[in-house]
Amino acid sequence: MVWSQIISGLPITDYDVWPNGPLGALYDLHPSAVQNFRAVFDNPDMNWDEKSVHCPWRRPEAPKPTPRKALAHVLLHSQRHWAQLSTLVRSQGFPSGFLGDLLLSLALE
Repeated sequence: MVWSQIISGLPITDYDVWPNGPLGALYDLHPSAVQNFRAVFDNPDMNWDEKSVHCPWRRPEAPKPTPRKALAHVLLHSQRHWAQLSTLVRSQGFPSGFLGDLLLSLALE
């Protein structure tokens, strides 16, 4: 959610007001982030190559990524978190039935 706000140029939500649960409240953050990203994608004036993305937690001397690079980070890094969650769920005894690879699944048949 934070990265969607950063890339969109929206105010960043303070971590103190983020929901800690229930699970549905956490999942509700996703549609909000998607809405922010869609607004940016629909903006014909968006300069994807401008080095303008401000990350408040980064050192001031650190280079500012372009919106394109920040979006690539979001897409790749989010997959890492989904993998961490699925590993946690399986390790707690909840098998997914997923064979672990898109090539081995029936998806996109």
